[in-house]
Amino acid sequence: MAYQPHIVAAPNEFKLPWQPHVGISDVKFGPEGARHLVAVTGWDGSVYVYDVQSSTDPKQKMFYFHGRPALNCAFAGSSKLVSAGVDRTVKVADIATSKTENLGTHDLGVRCVRYSDKLGLIASGGWDNQIKVWDPRSPGAGAAQQGSCSDRVYAMDIRGDQIIVGTRDRKIYLFDMRNMQEPVQTRDSPLKFQTRTVAFFPSDDAFVVSSIEGRVAVEYINQSADEQARKYAFKCHRQKDANGIELIYPVNAVAFHPTYSSFATGGSDAQVNIWDPYNRKRLVQFHTQPTSIVGLDFNVDGSQIAIASSYAYEQETDPNPIPPSSITIRALTDGDCRIKSV
Repeated sequence: MAYQPHIVAAPNEFKLPWQPHVGISDVKFGPEGARHLVAVTGWDGSVYVYDVQSSTDPKQKMFYFHGRPALNCAFAGSSKLVSAGVDRTVKVADIATSKTENLGTHDLGVRCVRYSDKLGLIASGGWDNQIKVWDPRSPGAGAAQQGSCSDRVYAMDIRGDQIIVGTRDRKIYLFDMRNMQEPVQTRDSPLKFQTRTVAFFPSDDAFVVSSIEGRVAVEYINQSADEQARKYAFKCHRQKDANGIELIYPVNAVAFHPTYSSFATGGSDAQVNIWDPYNRKRLVQFHTQPTSIVGLDFNVDGSQIAIASSYAYEQETDPNPIPPSSITIRALTDGDCRIKSV
């Protein structure tokens, strides 16, 4: 995928009132009905929901706490938030009342949570190699269904009734949420090193995988020869130092635009890029953030993107002082994200 010279350097953006010394693990925009809400999870165990309707005065709407680092969150409809983390617990919170309940637990830390709008169910993926499906209307009732993977779950996404999972041993699993006994597909990651993210295309027929090697792969679900011939991988989030040596940065976050199927990537180079996957080129690059990008999410109509920047302790020698964590809400133009006809 070719790099293009267009770099945006005059952003229309504002920041949320996040404590700069607290590491960030995830950021999510709310769905329709909660489109002005943004949820953030922290390595100190905190979970915040902000109302960002006013760019000049974003307000904290809800706060609660996990006993240990919170790793992931997802809106479960417009009125609830689900979160999980190292405390092994999947929590669901009522946004209006701030009341939290425990949906259930894993045997080890829970790395991922997602919500299926189609089925009204929540899925969680843990370091115990398990994928569990929960009914948020029945907290504490136990998992409705459960599936097993060969290693720790590192990444997960849901589209409709499909779950895609990336594991520590570089396997990619596709599950049907209605029948978790056996995966529908199991394949090896097309990338050679540790998986960081997996994400479905809005069209449901394809997904992307990112890794620590500064590469992203576009994969197709249909395993016919014609469809598999369309898959590809490309290098990104790489820079050359003053000596011409290429520096490779993990691609920590991927998010799809809800309308155009372009997608954003965020890396440990503190950069956010938006890509056209059909014409295989970069559409835009934003100005450099203070430190590694650890989370990205578009709002429901694609007019804004939330960017979570937090030092990920990936350098051989830590900078002094440690760069501050921040959550930036950036307004997008149509030209930032619209893909040209194929």
